[in-house]
Amino acid sequence: MIEQRGWYFTAPWDPVPIRRGDALGLRAGADYFADLLAPGLSNAASDARWITLLSWCLKWSHVAWRNAGGGDLSQRDGQRARYAWLRPLELLWVDRTLESGQTTGQLRGRRSIERWRKADRQLPNFAMSPDQFRRYRQVGTYGAYRVVLRTIPGLTMGDGWTPDATSLELANLVNDRLPHDVQLKQEHFENGTKWGHWSGGDEARYWVERGWQTSWAKVGGLLPTPDEAASKRLPEEERRLLEPVLFSAESTRRVTAEALASAKSASSHAGLCDALANSSVLSKKVEPASLAPLPAFSRFADAAMHAMRGLWSEINHDEAKQAPAVEKLARSAELRSRLDSVQGAGAAWLRAPGRSVFPHDHAITRLAEAMRDAVSPVDQLRALARHHHEHGGGRRWFREQAGKMVPLVADTGIAASDYRFRLRPLSRLAAQCGVAKMNDVLDAVARNDLDDVARHEPDDEEGDAL
Repeated sequence: MIEQRGWYFTAPWDPVPIRRGDALGLRAGADYFADLLAPGLSNAASDARWITLLSWCLKWSHVAWRNAGGGDLSQRDGQRARYAWLRPLELLWVDRTLESGQTTGQLRGRRSIERWRKADRQLPNFAMSPDQFRRYRQVGTYGAYRVVLRTIPGLTMGDGWTPDATSLELANLVNDRLPHDVQLKQEHFENGTKWGHWSGGDEARYWVERGWQTSWAKVGGLLPTPDEAASKRLPEEERRLLEPVLFSAESTRRVTAEALASAKSASSHAGLCDALANSSVLSKKVEPASLAPLPAFSRFADAAMHAMRGLWSEINHDEAKQAPAVEKLARSAELRSRLDSVQGAGAAWLRAPGRSVFPHDHAITRLAEAMRDAVSPVDQLRALARHHHEHGGGRRWFREQAGKMVPLVADTGIAASDYRFRLRPLSRLAAQCGVAKMNDVLDAVARNDLDDVARHEPDDEEGDAL
């Protein structure tokens, strides 16, 4: 028998470099290590509770979508129609959370929902513009967890949409915990609704007006995890369902989480990378040579991003404004120190073990060699800016023109993230599922090895956290 395979497109259609920032072109390398250490996750999937809530959303949006005539998920149009029934439920959970008085946690779309609530929930599409509503598929909660839902068995049928056994159990758990008057039941969808009337643009209005009432008499049940409880264990019944799918006994995710938890001396992200590269337990799951270059990659990428932030800060705080001269920028003692750190970390990368088996060597080695060959601060600055222009993905921050650095995006005051390898979401999920105590790991992940990081860099608001 010939096995037939098909692709199910649950991700946004915009090219990855456009919707996700990649200032130095190192994302492919970061994703390589992330896939080795935490396959099936994404950097944005950091709350196991949302997997539970999205399971509920998938179950009931699936019922509505099927009633409305949906059935083919192999084409883009079918997937758009499927998501149109899911998106309102994601946003109604944000509304429900705010109604409870909780204002922290992973509440994507919160600002729009707050405007919608202030307008007595009368504005269409949750007070989002048409473009915001469309982009929510990229930046919303389902977008953050689509990789988990698509790739981890038991959650969906592998398409990211159709609930599988564990997802259905989680959905039932959510429904049972809701106050009786807001629980959904199959018979609610068998009442003669003219589904064609709501399809094609009015799906949100259906859920708000008829599908799931929003005038909550009381707000009980499960809610997204607030920030202050990020590393606390979930209730036992919920953990019993989530742990076997997220952290099965032989899964790489579990072995990585346990290796992190045992790294007692690691006090920083770089220290955790050292511990992972040298873990004898993890080496039984992941070829040791594959992880060997991880520490050098992490330190070099962090140093280079630290320099990028420093350069961006100097550009935007120069008295001449807009386009300071390269020669003037290179006189900054702070920026020169950061550039020297990049040069040193680049030299370490060129000596790193395991480079011969690292499949994304080109971009990072080009930067290391360019910084090695730069003999002055001006040369270093130009080498960094040139690499950003030639190898960066997404929006460019600046470019050199006629001896000046010209900014290309607005200064939002929001920091651009370092390159990361899913260690934070993995650790949070492991803590919530009771795999291990991860508080020390989460503290180390949050601690920046490079002090005094400037907070004035371009914001890629449509991207996942790096």
